[in-house]
Amino acid sequence: MNIKWNYKIDLADEKVFSEIEKDREIEIPQNLVNLIKEGNAATPERYKFIVGSTERVIGAILSFNRNEADTDTVFTALSVIDNKSLMPFAIDPFGNYICMDLQKCTVVFWDHETGDVFSTDKELDSFMDSLY
Repeated sequence: MNIKWNYKIDLADEKVFSEIEKDREIEIPQNLVNLIKEGNAATPERYKFIVGSTERVIGAILSFNRNEADTDTVFTALSVIDNKSLMPFAIDPFGNYICMDLQKCTVVFWDHETGDVFSTDKELDSFMDSLY
């Protein structure tokens, strides 16, 4: 992935990944860990993507820092998404989450109003490479 990031906040503690894994009883894929380390709380320069026939946008990658007051965090997302096979990693400007489906290893769009999940049919690296 060759992504230019805007407004990045450095990751404060890499132990956060193992803490989330233990708490949620999941395993976060290494490519997602790498993405967060590279773009924690940042907005990618290319941020549009398609789900079905609808254009969507990434507002920002979620911050994985605890006690972050100025940006959206993964901890808020995890508190509202009950499905433990969904690992939120980004948010759109409207409060919907972009997640990795850990069972299918694909990126999905989670609608915060309905809880409905829509697949992009792309693995993480392909999804990030497809942003425009």
